[in-house]
Amino acid sequence: MSEEESKNGDAAATVKEDPKSSESDTKSAPTSESESGSTADLAKQEEEAKKEEDAANKAVQEATQKAEETAAAAAASAEAAKKREEEEVADAKLKKEKEIEDKKKESSEELTKRLQKLALERQKENRHDRLKVIQSDQTSHLSSAKTFQDLNLPDYLLKAIFEMGFERPSAIQEEALPRILANPPRNVIGQAQSGSGKTAAFVVGMLFRVVIDTPATCQGLCVTPTRELAVQIFQNAVTPMAAHMKGLKVRLALAGEQIARGTKLDAHIVIGTPGKVVDWLKRRIIDTKKIKVFVLDEADNMVAESGHRANSLLIKKQMPKSCQSLLFSATFPPEVIAFAEKMVYNPDKILIESGPEFLVSISLHFACINDHTPFI
Repeated sequence: MSEEESKNGDAAATVKEDPKSSESDTKSAPTSESESGSTADLAKQEEEAKKEEDAANKAVQEATQKAEETAAAAAASAEAAKKREEEEVADAKLKKEKEIEDKKKESSEELTKRLQKLALERQKENRHDRLKVIQSDQTSHLSSAKTFQDLNLPDYLLKAIFEMGFERPSAIQEEALPRILANPPRNVIGQAQSGSGKTAAFVVGMLFRVVIDTPATCQGLCVTPTRELAVQIFQNAVTPMAAHMKGLKVRLALAGEQIARGTKLDAHIVIGTPGKVVDWLKRRIIDTKKIKVFVLDEADNMVAESGHRANSLLIKKQMPKSCQSLLFSATFPPEVIAFAEKMVYNPDKILIESGPEFLVSISLHFACINDHTPFI
């Protein structure tokens, strides 16, 4: 082969190889498109995976939050249950303490009643030795009352007396009440020791005489030396004894109690201290025309020269002549009795005959009946 033919052969070979190269180039283009599609799919997968991961994280967060809320609710419920349990324990403790306190109170009240009953029995045993009754009218046939039923009290008073725990009259009540409740009423000077029932005696006397009217007219006046005693009489005697007297009005005449000038008192009974009562009388707040019972409590103090004698006399002078006057006291010096006899017309006297150990408390209960003393 010549050199020229050899060159032509190489050229032909070269020409033959060109189509292969072109085919190879043609085949390489689809491979690049495939790789591009794979990248997009991968990105999409990654995005979906991220979404799934976010959803999973969100679900975890929600589950965690719910778990925390559940735990908080459980804790709150447990705390509430604990608080309820503590309250129940506290309530049970208070209830138990109240039961114990009530039992103590009941026992104390029962003991008080037993002691009062014992004291009453002892009073009864020595009554005739200790009490001396001096009647102003020697022809009177008034006798002591052995029971409250003997006094012919209205049902509303009798019921209240029994509700207060009184079973039968004390020594001073046995002698004083028949005279206080007599018709016509009797003036009485009475002496009795503390706790003997003298306050109940004059309160029964006032309530027995009161007629409940409207507008209320003053029909009973009780004057005491101290504010505390006035309040005590109102709370411990008048209020429970008048429990069944519907419409009864009681007014305390004490420092600080104000009534406008020119205003009439709207009360059936007035309980107060000397100074205030005198003030209300001067201002015509108390109309004395219909007063039926006038009481001076602790008469030794009220009538003694060193006590409230001046105010007691001023008040006594304002009482109508038809009103009832009674004195009760634990201590009754002879000079006080002598002066009281001048204030109270023709009184029956119930005095302690024994020694000073029995002199504990006095109550002056005036019932001005045809009182012609020089002080009127």
